[in-house]
Amino acid sequence: MKDRTMIARLKKYISLFEKSGIYWFCLLLIPGTEVFISAMNALFYQKIINAVTASDMILFRSALWLAAVVLVASMAKCLIVYTYMYQIRLIMARLRIRVMTHLFRLPMAYFEGHHTADSIQKLCFNVEDIKNSLANRHSQVINPVIMGVSAITIIMLLDPRIGLMVLVLSIISVRINMVLSKPLRGMAVRIQKLLASCTESLTDILAGLDVIRMFPGARVMVKRYSAVNADVAVHTMKRFRRMSDVRAVEWAFGFLCNIVILLVGVFMSFAGLVDFGTVVAILSLQGMVSFFLSNIGSAWGCLIDSFVLADRVFEILDQPAGPEHYGDNAIEEDSAFSVDGCGIIMHDAVFSYDGEDRILDGVNVTVDSGKTAALVGESGGGKSTIIKLLLGFYQLNSGAIGVLGRPLSDLTPDELRRKIAYVPQDAYLFTTSIKENIRYGRQDASDEEVIEAAKRAYAHEFIMAFPNGYDTLVGERGESLSGGQRQRIAIARAFIRNAPILLLDEATSALDSESEQLVQKGLEALMGGRTTLVVAHRLSTIEKADVIYVISGGKVCEQGRHTELLEQGGVYKRLVELSGSGV
Repeated sequence: MKDRTMIARLKKYISLFEKSGIYWFCLLLIPGTEVFISAMNALFYQKIINAVTASDMILFRSALWLAAVVLVASMAKCLIVYTYMYQIRLIMARLRIRVMTHLFRLPMAYFEGHHTADSIQKLCFNVEDIKNSLANRHSQVINPVIMGVSAITIIMLLDPRIGLMVLVLSIISVRINMVLSKPLRGMAVRIQKLLASCTESLTDILAGLDVIRMFPGARVMVKRYSAVNADVAVHTMKRFRRMSDVRAVEWAFGFLCNIVILLVGVFMSFAGLVDFGTVVAILSLQGMVSFFLSNIGSAWGCLIDSFVLADRVFEILDQPAGPEHYGDNAIEEDSAFSVDGCGIIMHDAVFSYDGEDRILDGVNVTVDSGKTAALVGESGGGKSTIIKLLLGFYQLNSGAIGVLGRPLSDLTPDELRRKIAYVPQDAYLFTTSIKENIRYGRQDASDEEVIEAAKRAYAHEFIMAFPNGYDTLVGERGESLSGGQRQRIAIARAFIRNAPILLLDEATSALDSESEQLVQKGLEALMGGRTTLVVAHRLSTIEKADVIYVISGGKVCEQGRHTELLEQGGVYKRLVELSGSGV
């Protein structure tokens, strides 16, 4: 069973390197050339010594031919090594793209359940470690094996008696090293997990540096990071000690084999059982056997490291991607479900993040084409979850969703998102220019369209106040801009997308009064003629909505226009009174 597991892991590992036939060919050819050169050297020693001993010029000339062959083979090896390293670069480029592409296809649930630093470590550090594995570790495994097996085979041909003795000693050595190397995989897995925790801790420190400085938490965070870092050091040293033990046994056994072969060879030569030239040839080949015996244990440890690193990359690649088409995982739609004439519709929507606690429990929401609907209610009621479902980040447990007259089950994720513009509470800006951040809404937009979108979002004036205007770099996450400025750039991004559906999730909740007024103007311009669904607490954002849905406990408890809901004197009125100017 263990052998099957190892074979399966090896097949899976090799499958990472698709289209890599030249790499594997060169990987095998490099030790092959070394074996060929060593074998020719051994034959050269045999011929030249026997030629001198017997004064045979034919043997002497054949020895010179062998020397020429060795020279040509050495030059060929240089070309093979260059090709080998070049192929490694190509393989790693393909592997990075493969992992990154798969990350884009994963459902949002994966990212909410995994720390960002873990994905970064797998994509950057573990993939880079696999590159080092390709460049070094594979050769550390394959070279000794091929060279050792080939040398033993040639020795068997030169003298079966000595060859059989070398074979027995080699088998004993390999078995001892395998036993000693057995714990290395578990140690490597533990170290990689600790390194991931170390990266996660460091990421949290850097991302929350302002909070750490504001509160007396720096000492706690450093202490936590130091504890994980110390664990990494301890387990790394334990693994290093184990590897040192393996190396010590390898060297001792290799030295022992050399002494035994030397003594046996000399004794057989003096006894006339083998000529002296053959003994010298065997001793030269014994160097390859010694290389095999003195490296097989550590080479096996390197191979285990490769498996561990590949397993961490496979943790991403093995995650099931989101559906290429929402119909692939579609639940059976109720026959009463109709999307005719609706911009957005949710019918008897039931959803749970963990499969147990229902966030939405039979929600019905309808937004007519070109109209505006607002979602209000207490925090945790399910408002933002509705937005995520409409964006296709999650799928309903039961019920149905339709947009622009089509059920969601008829759409692919790309088709759905092309129909939607989204402005969240905290708009994410990339570390690039203002122009490129706006253009992210539609990559083929011209500079004139970018400027027009900024003007309609009331962002043009503050952008032009910067020395570099639209080419101003916004810094990481747009930290060089104020909250209101970031939101207006996000609105400009939504303008340039020009999608028929607009989703606003608390787009003005974190702004001061002056910024809110400017952002509100931009939002009102953006909402014109679009089917809009708004999640908001500010009364100014929702009082003009065509319909307001009050969400409580995952259900719609009230619906109607602002004045109608106030007259009802229910939950909505209580929320308005509690919040003053908001709900």
